[in-house]
Amino acid sequence: MEENKYAQLNHEQLKEINEMEEKLGVTLIAYDTSATQTNRSTSFNAASSEINPS
Repeated sequence: MEENKYAQLNHEQLKEINEMEEKLGVTLIAYDTSATQTNRSTSFNAASSEINPS
């Protein structure tokens, strides 16, 4: 079974994610697919990670 890791996003990426979450009313998750990627397309800015708005 594949195990995904949460992406490490920079400040600007986190800001974009938070804005999208607010606009859509959902929690977005970004995963780092580089370690498990086989023939899948890359996610948000070539990274992915769970954003937990506080």
